Amino acid sequence: MTLLQMSYILEVDRCGSINRAAQNLFVSQSALSSAIAEVENELGITIFHRSGRGVTLTNDGQEFIDYARQVYHQYET
Repeated sequence: MTLLQMSYILEVDRCGSINRAAQNLFVSQSALSSAIAEVENELGITIFHRSGRGVTLTNDGQEFIDYARQVYHQYET
């Protein structure tokens, strides 16, 4: 997992939508979805429940987001 992938996932969580996050990040929706899928496969978890109305965190996803926020905050400081 890279910091870029982590930042993508944090933005999706913030937006609640892969499409909106992709627009904010200036990447295609498919590239963003692929980056998320790579992390999910690497960790063996599902981070987001996907639906036509957007995304919500799974229980594993919430744990991942809490961890990712800490790591990303340390990176930024």
